[in-house]
Amino acid sequence: MMKQISVFIILVVSFLSYSNAQEFTVKLSSPEIRIGEQATLELECRFSAVEKQIMLPTLKDTITKFVEVVAISKIDTTFDEDDITKKYFTQNITITSWDSGLHVIPALRAIIGNDTLYSDPILISVKTIELAQEQDIKDIKGIIEVPFSLWDWILARQFEVGLVGALLLLLIIGYFIYRKYANKPQAVEEGQIVPKEEADIIANRKLNELEGKKFWQAGRVKEFHSQLSFIVREYIENRFEINALEQTTDEISMLLVAHPDINKTDLQQLIQMLQLADMAKFAKQQPIGVENEQALKVGYAFIEKTKMIAKEIIQEETIKSKERDA
Repeated sequence: MMKQISVFIILVVSFLSYSNAQEFTVKLSSPEIRIGEQATLELECRFSAVEKQIMLPTLKDTITKFVEVVAISKIDTTFDEDDITKKYFTQNITITSWDSGLHVIPALRAIIGNDTLYSDPILISVKTIELAQEQDIKDIKGIIEVPFSLWDWILARQFEVGLVGALLLLLIIGYFIYRKYANKPQAVEEGQIVPKEEADIIANRKLNELEGKKFWQAGRVKEFHSQLSFIVREYIENRFEINALEQTTDEISMLLVAHPDINKTDLQQLIQMLQLADMAKFAKQQPIGVENEQALKVGYAFIEKTKMIAKEIIQEETIKSKERDA
C-alpha cells in the first residue's frame, strides 16, 4: 500500500514539474500611446527543452480592427542559464492604432506539445494629439524640397524623349549605312584591268606600322613577334603562292629552299627569325632588344631582296592575259 502511494506522489510531482515548466506570457512595452505611435508586444514561451512541437501565435495585418500589426520579429531561442532543461522562445510584435480610445488586445494562444496556453488580455490606451483651442491649424511638417531626378523628368516627358531617341537612332543607322556603301568599291567593268597592290608594298607598310607601335620596347614582346611572323608569312604566301600562314617554319623552309629567287643566306636568316618568333609565341621566351631589332631588320631585308621587279610583273601579266585570251 505504501509503495502505491509513493508511486502516486512521484507521478503527481512529475506532472506538476512538467506543468510548471510550461509558461506563455505577453507583455506590452507601453500601455499608452498616441495615434500612429508604435508599441511592442513581447511574447515569451517557457517550456521543457525536450519538447519539440512549439507553435507561437500566428498574426497577420491586424490583431483587432483597432490594433494593427506593423512588424513581426524572428523567434529567438535561448536556454535557461540556471537550468539547461528549460528553453525559451521570444518574439516581438510591433503594433499601432489609428483610433483613439481604450482597446483590448485579446488573449493570444500558444501550443506546446499537446497543451494549449493562453496569455492574459491586455488593455492599450490610444490618445489623440491635443491642440490648443486658440492655436492655428498648421502642417505637421514643413514642405520638403524634392531633389531633381533625371528619371522622374524622363517619365514626365515620355513622348518627347521617345521621339528624340527614335530620331537619334535613325540618324545613327543612316550614318552606318552611308559609311558602308560610301566605302564600297565600285564594280569593275568587263575588260577593265585594276592594278593589284604588290606583296612587298603591303608587307613594308605593315612592317612600318608594327615598328611604329613599339611593342617590344613596351614589354609586349610576344605580340611583337606574333605580328612580325604573320606579316612575313603573309608576304611569302602572296609572293610565292604557297600556303605559308598555315605551314610550320620547317615546312616553309622546305618549300623555299630550292626557289631560284631566294639566296640561301637570306633564307637561313629568315628561318632563324621565324624560329625566334615561334619561341616567343609558344615557348614564352623573351628575346632581348637587340634580337627584336635584328628580327625586324631581317623581315625588311628579306622582302626587299625577294620582291617582284617590274620586268617580272610585266611578264606575269602577259602570261595571265594570254591565258584569258586562250
